[in-house]
Amino acid sequence: MSALEPRPRITDPTGGWGWVGFGMLASVVTAAFAWVVPQPAVTVVDYLLAALFLVPCAALLLAWWRIGPRFPHPVVATVLWALPLLACPLLFSLDVNAYLTQGWMVLNGHDPYVMTLGEPQLPGIAVGADWVDTTSVYPAGSLLVFAAVFWASGGLPWLGILLFRLLHLACLLVVAWAVKRVASRVGVPVNTALWAGIATPLLILQWIGGLHNDAVLVALIALAVMVAQRGGWSGLLLGGALIGLSLTIKQSGAAAGLGIVALAWAASPGRDWWRLAGRAAAAGAAAVAVFTGVSVGSGLGFGWNSPTAGSPLAVMSDSPLSWIIQAMRFLGQEASLPPVMRALTLVAGLAVLAAWVWLVVRFGPRPGEPGRPWVVLLGGLLAFALLGPALQPWYFTWVAPFVALTLPDRRWQRIWLSATVVVVMAASTQVSLGSPLLGLAVWWSWRRLEAKDLDVFQERTGV
Repeated sequence: MSALEPRPRITDPTGGWGWVGFGMLASVVTAAFAWVVPQPAVTVVDYLLAALFLVPCAALLLAWWRIGPRFPHPVVATVLWALPLLACPLLFSLDVNAYLTQGWMVLNGHDPYVMTLGEPQLPGIAVGADWVDTTSVYPAGSLLVFAAVFWASGGLPWLGILLFRLLHLACLLVVAWAVKRVASRVGVPVNTALWAGIATPLLILQWIGGLHNDAVLVALIALAVMVAQRGGWSGLLLGGALIGLSLTIKQSGAAAGLGIVALAWAASPGRDWWRLAGRAAAAGAAAVAVFTGVSVGSGLGFGWNSPTAGSPLAVMSDSPLSWIIQAMRFLGQEASLPPVMRALTLVAGLAVLAAWVWLVVRFGPRPGEPGRPWVVLLGGLLAFALLGPALQPWYFTWVAPFVALTLPDRRWQRIWLSATVVVVMAASTQVSLGSPLLGLAVWWSWRRLEAKDLDVFQERTGV
C-alpha cells in the first residue's frame, strides 16, 4: 500500500479524533517546554533542556502519522495542533526579533539597509548574535509586513509575536485552500494532499512555532501554482506576478519561477519554441515588474544586496559550505572570511543555476509537450535549498505542501516521509548537525526492513 494513499480503515475507535487530541496534547507540552528552555541555547545544560523537545515533537509526528490520509478533517487537525503554540515563547529561533526590529526601523524612518540590527536595542527584543552587526537581508515586501506587524503590536514584543503567529496561521490556511483546489485538478485525493502537505508537523512547528516568514512566501507560491495550473495567458501572467510578489518576501521565490511557467505551459501547450519562449519571457517580465514596482514604490529599494547585509553563510547550518566558515572561525581565520564567503556564495549560486538548467533540459516543457512541470517546480525549490549557502529546516516547507501533487511513486513517498521525520526531529534539537545524524539513523532503519518484513510493517502502520 502506498504511504500517501488513503488507508482502508482508521484503527482509532474515535475515528481519528483521539489521535487529534493526542497531537494537541503534544503541542501543549511543546509550548510548556518553551517556557523552560532558554532562547538561545548556549550552555550544555541549555542544550540538554532543549533535547526535551524531542519527546513532544515525536508525539506530534506520531499523531499525524496515525490519523493518516483517510482522516476527513486534516485542516481542522492542523488548526487544533497549532493553537497551543500561539501563546508560547519563541520556539527554536530568534528570527522574529529581527523582524520586529526591522519593522521598528521602517516605522521610525531608519533605513534597514544602512542601520545594523543591533543598533535599536529595543526592550524585550534581542536580535540573534549572528545578525547584530549586519543590515537587513530581506526585500521590501518583508520589511513592509514587519512594519505593519510592529505598528499593530504597539511595540509590545509578546503581541508582535502573537500577531506574526496569527499571520502565519492565516498563510497556512491559504496554502491549504490552494492545495485543495489544485489536488482536485490533478487527480490526487484532497484529504491525501491536505494530510501530506498541510497537517504535517513540519509546517506547524516551523511556521507557527519557529515563526519563519517562509509562511508568507509559500502562500504566494501556492497561489501562483493555483492560477498557473489553470492555463492561459491570465494564469501565466498572474502566476508570474505572484512570483514577483513572493520575491519581495524572500529571494528564494525566484526558484519557483521555472515551475510556474512549466505548469502554465502544461495546462495549455503551444506549438513551437517561439511560443514557449514568449510565454516564459512574459511571465518573467510580470515577475520583474512587480518585484521592481514594490521595491522602488515603497522607497526601500534594493539595499538587501548591500555588502553589509547578513550572509546565510555566517550561521551554522546543515550546509557543508557553512561548515567551512565555522571551521575557519574556530581556527581564528576571521580576517580571511570575507573573500572566502564571497567565493562560496558564488560557488553556491553556480551550483543552483546548473541544477536549474539540468531540470529544464531533463524535465522541462517542449513544443506541444508538457514535460514534468511538478518536478521542475519542486526540483527548482529543492535545488535552491540544498545547494545554496545555507540549509535550514524551514527551507523544506517550500516544497512540503506540493509533494503529494507530484504523484510520487512508492519509493519517493517513503523518502519524503522519512525526510519529514528527520527534519522535524533535527530542528527540535536546535543542533545544526542533527539532520545528517538523524538522516543516517532513518536510512539504517529503512535498510533493516527486509522485503519479507515490509508488508507486515505496512499493514500495521499504514505506510
